[in-house]
Amino acid sequence: MPATLADCLGREKNDLAAVRLLAATAVLYAHAWIITTPGTKTASFFHIFGFSPDFHGVHAFFILSGMLLTRSLMLRPDALRFIVARLVRYVPPIVVAALFAAIVVGPLVTTLPLQDYLGARPLRFVLAVSTLYDVNATLPGAFMQGAEPGILFVPLWTVHYELVFSLVLVIAWALGLMRRRRLALAALALTMAVNLAWFWNGESYAYLGSPHHLVRFTTAFGIGALLALYAERVPVSSRILLVIAALAAPLAYSHVAALAGMILMAYAILCVGFLGGRLTAALARLGTWSYGFYVWGYMIEQTLAYAAPGWSAPQVFLAAFPLALSAGALSWIYLERPGGARVDALTAAIRRRLSILRQGPREASVPLGRD
Repeated sequence: MPATLADCLGREKNDLAAVRLLAATAVLYAHAWIITTPGTKTASFFHIFGFSPDFHGVHAFFILSGMLLTRSLMLRPDALRFIVARLVRYVPPIVVAALFAAIVVGPLVTTLPLQDYLGARPLRFVLAVSTLYDVNATLPGAFMQGAEPGILFVPLWTVHYELVFSLVLVIAWALGLMRRRRLALAALALTMAVNLAWFWNGESYAYLGSPHHLVRFTTAFGIGALLALYAERVPVSSRILLVIAALAAPLAYSHVAALAGMILMAYAILCVGFLGGRLTAALARLGTWSYGFYVWGYMIEQTLAYAAPGWSAPQVFLAAFPLALSAGALSWIYLERPGGARVDALTAAIRRRLSILRQGPREASVPLGRD
């Protein structure tokens, strides 16, 4: 009998981080073409199951997040700690990358005199990017001649959805909705129905913007969440993966292509993460650095394209990969891992502060004793 997903998630180690690295690499490769080749969009790339490989990579992120974040709440249903952990995980690497762009990269590449560059208040860029208010914000006079003028952090637009889904998940958990598995299953079924009825042809509907992204990301995140909720009933088997692949393959360019692709990817993620060998284990070690890789990758490629305007997309990608991986490693070592280690302490400090604020009015209302 194959092991269940619950058994696999209960193990101390897995190779799920390998999926993150592969997904981030697909995004980095696609962006190399967008940065170096004017007029190139993801719609120009090879498509299967309704989307280009980089979009499938983004869907993989959301499937993993849905599964692992739901699992985290199941094991430790602490809403405040969950929120603190998400903010500590997502925000500091973005702040540091945006500061580096404004303080180091901007002055080196801007067409403005340094005094004018500083006078244009580049720290506004840091604030806009760090708060995710405008991930397409530009630095004064920087990178204005490329195929994608001025943009340095466009991949961060997906982090908006990650944070929204995290918040919705913890609210649903606090209300007890996630513990009603049939309700969660019905919600996913409804989302899938909308996906099939409205967005069946994948990226062909990308022009609709936020509604399109919301439906497909909700579908991916929801699949991951349901995998966690029903983990004890989900077998993890390479044979089952072959069956799912055989059933999905004829649907790759059908009206159900996008949904079939997500289901196939979700199960493939389980097999890569829990049934992999030495290769996936090696990729997983590198995949620990995938978030910083994702945050820094586009800025690194933009800088390389500026420094070597004659380079092709593959050349930019090959040069950017080790640099983005190094940035990811530094982000993990100096920001993400230390931040994760402080989540419990930060949560306790916030609880103490909230407790003091709640007790203050009551203590103030107690009459003072007489001397």
